[in-house]
Amino acid sequence: MTRPAPDQIALEVAHRGLRTDLALEQVLADPALRIILENRARYHMQRRARIDVKKLQANDND
Repeated sequence: MTRPAPDQIALEVAHRGLRTDLALEQVLADPALRIILENRARYHMQRRARIDVKKLQANDND
């Protein structure tokens, strides 16, 4: 089973979370840092999927 590839927004959020001086392209060029960045981006995508915006707009707090 293949893992989903993170989208650009998730990569940028994960890059900000790493707090490194390297640019995003440089991090993606390094194999070790790329694995870390993509794992963090996948985690962000999972968190983003759990948020129900319509429910928040309706102020429906269960």
